[in-house]
Amino acid sequence: MKNYLCLLLLLLFNLTASAQSGTAAAFNQKEGEILKIGMVVLGGWALLNIIFGSFRLMKASRSKKFLHQMNIYFNIVNICIAGFALYFILTENAARTLAETVRMHYWYIKILYLSIGLDVSYMLLGAYLQEKSRNSPKTEQYLGWGQSLVLQGLFLFLLDLALTILLEKHTSDLMRLL
Repeated sequence: MKNYLCLLLLLLFNLTASAQSGTAAAFNQKEGEILKIGMVVLGGWALLNIIFGSFRLMKASRSKKFLHQMNIYFNIVNICIAGFALYFILTENAARTLAETVRMHYWYIKILYLSIGLDVSYMLLGAYLQEKSRNSPKTEQYLGWGQSLVLQGLFLFLLDLALTILLEKHTSDLMRLL
């Protein structure tokens, strides 16, 4: 009888451990879905900007030419970032331990906060270039580049802010696992 009681306790302990790892796996899956959607949106934005900017660049003149050039260059980087991030998210092992889950979750949030800071700096640099264009011999170039940086920075700011809010809300689910 004592052996059966020990076996029952071990079985219950094992079920509890399996339920926790299943919950951590569900958390990882949901977090992965949030990040996948964000990277697909970023990649789609980048692709649309590259295609639209390429067609508009052929007919553009003056500051619009520089606006579309900068949009194309900026979004080549964005599409690379989205591609690498999607590859990482899709190939990442979802069966992480709880400690690894916590570490990765907070790493994603730190990266997003850093990215929000960069987005604000893009918008400020764009505003600076637009202001500098008023008294510069490169008026059209600075104006176009400034407009592009403000546009791209604003989009990235909104995307990163939305992802950060979603992951921060998701943090409460992680706290329940602990």
